[in-house]
Amino acid sequence: MLPNFLHRVLAPRFRLIGCATLALALSACGGGGGNPGAVGGTGTGTGTGTGTGTGTTATAPALTLSMVDGSGAAISSLSGGQSGVLRAKVVDAAGAAAGNAVVKFSASDTALVAFTPASGSALTDASGVATINIKPASVTSAGALTIQADAVVASKTATGTVNIAVGAAPLTVGTLSFTPAPSGSLPAFSTAALAIPVTSAGQPATSVTGLTLSSLCVGDGTATLVQGSLANGIQSATYTNNGCLRVTDTITASIGNSSQTIKIGVDAANIGTIQFVGSDLNGSSIVLKGSGGLGRKESALLTFRVLDQNNKGLAGVDVAFRPTTSTGGLTVQPDKGTTDANGQVTTTVSSGTIPTPVRVIAEATRNGKTISGLSDTLVISTGLPIQRNMSLSADSYNIEGWNIDGTIANLTVRLADQYGNPISDDTAVNFVTEGGAVGSSAQGACTTLNGGCTVQLRSQNFRPANGRVTVLAYVQGIENFVDSNGDGQYSCTNFVDPNGNVPATYRPLIDTCVSGGEPFTDQGDPFLDAGMLGATFGMEAQGKYSTLDNSYDAANGDLPIPFNHTGYRAAGDGKWGLNYIAASTEITFSGSAPTIVRQVCAAATCRDWTSADGTESQISGLQGNGCAAQDFTFRLFDVNNNPMPSNTAVATSDADKLSPGTMSPNAVPSTNVVGGTLHTVRIKPDTACAPGSFALKITTPGGASYLRTFTSAP
Repeated sequence: MLPNFLHRVLAPRFRLIGCATLALALSACGGGGGNPGAVGGTGTGTGTGTGTGTGTTATAPALTLSMVDGSGAAISSLSGGQSGVLRAKVVDAAGAAAGNAVVKFSASDTALVAFTPASGSALTDASGVATINIKPASVTSAGALTIQADAVVASKTATGTVNIAVGAAPLTVGTLSFTPAPSGSLPAFSTAALAIPVTSAGQPATSVTGLTLSSLCVGDGTATLVQGSLANGIQSATYTNNGCLRVTDTITASIGNSSQTIKIGVDAANIGTIQFVGSDLNGSSIVLKGSGGLGRKESALLTFRVLDQNNKGLAGVDVAFRPTTSTGGLTVQPDKGTTDANGQVTTTVSSGTIPTPVRVIAEATRNGKTISGLSDTLVISTGLPIQRNMSLSADSYNIEGWNIDGTIANLTVRLADQYGNPISDDTAVNFVTEGGAVGSSAQGACTTLNGGCTVQLRSQNFRPANGRVTVLAYVQGIENFVDSNGDGQYSCTNFVDPNGNVPATYRPLIDTCVSGGEPFTDQGDPFLDAGMLGATFGMEAQGKYSTLDNSYDAANGDLPIPFNHTGYRAAGDGKWGLNYIAASTEITFSGSAPTIVRQVCAAATCRDWTSADGTESQISGLQGNGCAAQDFTFRLFDVNNNPMPSNTAVATSDADKLSPGTMSPNAVPSTNVVGGTLHTVRIKPDTACAPGSFALKITTPGGASYLRTFTSAP
């Protein structure tokens, strides 16, 4: 066993040397730790020891392969015309440099790289190093491969490998040019051919990848750049000016870190046409100035679109607007605008105070060419409804509703402004009724179309005792006034705004007229006029068609509108402005059973037959000597002294020896006249003046039929 100090000194150096070698220097191998004693002497050793060291001996040569650049730095890739050095370090089995050994280099893909010398072999120098040059097979070669080096030393082969990457040579963009170069600016929608030289390692590129083309106008969406083919290292592209507004465009071609630019003059596109797109109106009219609100508009937003000669929206065009008339203070604002990316531009027309049709002219100029467009006709009319131009009518003023439920009278309200123009569509009109039911389940109202609207009155309970039902229609409108100065609106000289300040000009319905206003009719509250509540008798005077007196009387059942008023205001507020305007009509719920009263007529007047006039059912002068034709007139009415239902048929029947002529009228008209209707028929006697008879036949729309017979008398 080695002494401890010697073991520490020699072990690192002789770890690979066997025990036999050490025997030359030591007297024992792996023995105990005692002193072996002197030569020729005897002695004993104490203690024991063991040797645990192991060793290996190189038995084959080795080769280490690497690739370096010209400075000796390790590299792992080549590109384009770049070359590298393959360095093979060879040692023999003892680890010593193996000089003068032949090293053979080979590539797993011979298409990617080339060796110099081409044989791919070299001798190691005294330090055991062999080198050769390596480069890509071509500037376009690209891929990955394994390089292997083999050397034979003492009949044994040493091998080393290294993996490398090969890339194509970087592409370079040369000076850009147009072929041919445009003379002056490039007109809109014209093209130019762009030539883009591309080289690789100084040689014309045979393929181009990663080329990007851009320009300011392309970024705006007003030009395009489309790549073409590659020939002799020249990449072609087509530039199209789609109406760029920049005057000069800058085009950039880039590959990696290599880029070039070129400028080209561009003309904006010519205007092809200006189209009217439409307005924000539901229809084609706006109301007079000062008549807005309640869903009514005093202005309209008009939209135009400017198109180029290819019918595409043209952005950035300045467009001027002007109306065909400014009657009544009509205005168009703004009077100039610029088209957006879609070629659209808008302006607003605001109404004046006088009804007039108007169009708006849109005009634009570009490249010395002026184009104009015209809007559709816009109608400035339909102010607020005014009391004097409101009416209420019915298709039947006498429906068969006294004994029958569900009989219908269609009520129509018509409204107009101070000029007599129909008011705006969708104006809501409310209805209330004294009896029956009015309106629909959705609403007791209607909305106007072309100035009017219709609701249904249905017969049902409640039924007034005299069968006469009042219906009231009401809507917000303006009080009657006299347009003294003809400006189309109510005028005032002394006024304040809602805050008590004096504005520059008077605004009807907004400002308060303190004094100096035009003449007007001050209205109080509308009310449901119940009319006569009791029974009526006889025939009303000619022209009297209802029992309404238009005078509010709470004791008579009249009701203020709206119903939530705490009291009725007969007088107005002393100021012209908005108010509920109203119209009333009276509909009779007529009975089905008729009453016939013979008439005594003289000249143009008639009265009911009385007992003093004789027997009512006998007609004198139709028999005996001197018989002659007679006019027979009678009054027809229902149980409440109201007209029979409209369209009740009135005819003669069962004539014997008498010849009735044509009944006039032969049907009950639509009327609510108190006392019913008068009918006349001419009765001709028998040729022998013999006694005879005939009957009156009354048939209601509901199918009720009634006969009454009359005879001739001497």
